[in-house]
Amino acid sequence: MKINSYENFCLYQNVSRETYEKFMVFEKNLVKWQRSINLVSKSTINDIWIRHLLDSSQLYPFVKQIKGNVIDFGSGAGFPGLVLAIMGHKKVCLVESDQKKCTFLREIAMLCEIDVTIYNERIENMEFIDVDLIVARALAPLSKLVNYVELFVGKSQTKKTNLPKMLFLKGKTYKDEISYLHKYKKLYFQEYPSLTDKHGKILYFNG
Repeated sequence: MKINSYENFCLYQNVSRETYEKFMVFEKNLVKWQRSINLVSKSTINDIWIRHLLDSSQLYPFVKQIKGNVIDFGSGAGFPGLVLAIMGHKKVCLVESDQKKCTFLREIAMLCEIDVTIYNERIENMEFIDVDLIVARALAPLSKLVNYVELFVGKSQTKKTNLPKMLFLKGKTYKDEISYLHKYKKLYFQEYPSLTDKHGKILYFNG
């Protein structure tokens, strides 16, 4: 799998030319910033289009029907949250504790003319805001992700107990993570194949 043109990208994920051009800006600046701060794994810097841009963009079909806020826990270099905002979702919030990474996120948002809300703080310290969907990628094991969500929702002044929809990209250990989660919580995720990882899955908790 290789992506080196707009037409090639659209074989895997259909986007407008404008969106593809913004992805090009994203990729170019990620490479530049990577020289001074560690934004992504060094082993993936030569494969940004597949490992990060396409990997994140494959979540958009799940996100485009969401009307309210989408929160990306541990956004890092903007994957998947900033990609989803570039693709068209209007209410994306990025949560990232690293100040330098937040500076990078603001730079990309400005260059791509994307309106996102960036929270420079740890997930545990986030004040509750209304949310319809929480996404995360390469952040933590499934049980810890659910704990983060429960802690966040527990801060609601209305004592809201229902969890929002959750959408997580997981690698080859996803079965073990689901089994471990089910020892403590009866939450069931729908599993969908990943475009970029034959051993991984997209896990979607639809409320």
